[in-house]
Amino acid sequence: MVTEPGRPLGDCARGLSFGSVAESYERYRRGYPDRLVDVVLEFTERPVRRALEVGAGTGKATRTFAGRGIDVTALEPDAQMAKVLARVTHGLPVRLKAMTFEQFHSEVRFDLVYAAAAWHWTSPTTRWTHAAELLVPGGVLALFGAPGELKDPGLLAAVDEIEKRLLPQDDDVDAHPWSIEEATAAGFDHIEKRELPYVSTITATDFVGRLGTASLYLKLTPRQRTDTLREVRKVLPHHFEIDTTLQLSLARRVDHWSK
Repeated sequence: MVTEPGRPLGDCARGLSFGSVAESYERYRRGYPDRLVDVVLEFTERPVRRALEVGAGTGKATRTFAGRGIDVTALEPDAQMAKVLARVTHGLPVRLKAMTFEQFHSEVRFDLVYAAAAWHWTSPTTRWTHAAELLVPGGVLALFGAPGELKDPGLLAAVDEIEKRLLPQDDDVDAHPWSIEEATAAGFDHIEKRELPYVSTITATDFVGRLGTASLYLKLTPRQRTDTLREVRKVLPHHFEIDTTLQLSLARRVDHWSK
């Protein structure tokens, strides 16, 4: 089953494919709980005034952090996604930058750099050192996402069968976007992984709507995507449980580090 946070590394261009479904992305993608901010702020052990968000999308995480009064610089390279982002964060302390993480440079240093289900779209050759360069000494990098896997094994198997049969094959090698070795070499320590367990109930309509915003589905033609989603809908009951456990990785930039 397709789940965005576990996507392979390296295929960064696919991270620019979501604009065609920006409004659906905003409607069907789940937001992030206040508890996430609590955990991140506790880990920072210092006031967080300025944060940089990598791949903000339509602002699912942006609203959660900015809603705490944190000044968020939100990077989003896709024009249609950025348009929705600007609308939904109006009135919040958010500065929108229509660019990729690789394109962003600033003399300002941030207390926090974070990415919500977007780190895997960045360049693996530069992302760690670039994040370290943009953080104040002792600043924190937070990477998180919630795959939303089907809880029922039978439903999971049925959807997997359809996706293997109808979705394009992916040639990339699956890999988790967090590497302790890479992070340590770039100047991070106190590396931790945490989970915030949560199971929620979702309707078939909302589940299929969310699948339609996944990158592999967006590689299909509109007709193919409609047909595939229709096949998935046929095997689903009206409502069911999904595992929306939040997977969080945290690291602190060492106090005395230079490139």
